[in-house]
Amino acid sequence: MISNLPLVRASSLLPLLKFLNENGISSQEFTRQSKLPENIFSHSENVLSLYQAFDTLNFFARREGEELFGILASQKLEIEDIGLFGKIISQSLTGYDLLRTIVSLLKRTYSSGVKVWLTEDNDRIWFNHQYLNLKHCENQQASYYGFLSHLKAIRSIMGFDLHPTDLCFQGQTIKGLSNINLFSQCRIRFNQPYNSMGISKNLLYLPLEKKYHHSNDDEQNLYERMNLLNLPVDFVDALKLLIRSQLFGGNIQIQTIVDSVGTSKRSLQRCLAHKGLSYSHLLNQVRFQLAVEYLKDNTIKIGDIAFELNYSEVNNFTRAFKKWTGLTPSEYRHRL
Repeated sequence: MISNLPLVRASSLLPLLKFLNENGISSQEFTRQSKLPENIFSHSENVLSLYQAFDTLNFFARREGEELFGILASQKLEIEDIGLFGKIISQSLTGYDLLRTIVSLLKRTYSSGVKVWLTEDNDRIWFNHQYLNLKHCENQQASYYGFLSHLKAIRSIMGFDLHPTDLCFQGQTIKGLSNINLFSQCRIRFNQPYNSMGISKNLLYLPLEKKYHHSNDDEQNLYERMNLLNLPVDFVDALKLLIRSQLFGGNIQIQTIVDSVGTSKRSLQRCLAHKGLSYSHLLNQVRFQLAVEYLKDNTIKIGDIAFELNYSEVNNFTRAFKKWTGLTPSEYRHRL
């Protein structure tokens, strides 16, 4: 039985896309070869399963034949890539405050599958990061990418050439890491129970210069908006969010969702049946919720709503909506 569905924001792959663009792979080729929806980056709320994100990274790592692929791609991250998350951490007062804020936010935005926490010893603060699923741990390229993306975010906000004192990886030994300037001063260990980086306390107590200014965004407002984007832990809620993201891409066949989850069609159907649900029922729920959102905006035409919900004909959408509510979309809109 499928117990959980770890999700990540699709925007977490933007650094990967930039790295591939620089190496001659267009955005169109990226989505085609990765089998991700063409407009996966067009909505800030779009999500991928952690399996999808890892599978995409692993595919391109094999294609490029670069042992340091995940590490190099992670360093293309820019604060703007991570949206509200970036805006909130850029308001940190010190490096120590930055690490605490990142851990607090990650605990809320990782739906499941990842654990993050801080520890400290006499002279270092340790940022710890662990994938809980063995399959995720074994995907070294993606594991390095995810972990070291956080390091790039920390370095970007701190505003100077920060070098960790130590780096520990869950994965197996990878050659050439110490030849990269960023890691040349680190003690590096592999085959550890979890990923971690040690940072000198002397660097973390210094006040941070505000490099990123966000107009009309006070801290409370940012946190309230971030709460709305929290990823669900419940399997069914996570699956509905994944269906919503795939819906925007125009591919809503059950096999697409099965491939995204990394399971079999039979296993997914059995899991949903155990909860008294079916895939078609979940798809209708997602379509209905989106339809109601769109109908509240009188500037969106009924035909455009049908297109967004992946109906081939407006009449098909009208029939489905009337079956759900007893009203046509136009009648429902007039009653709002």
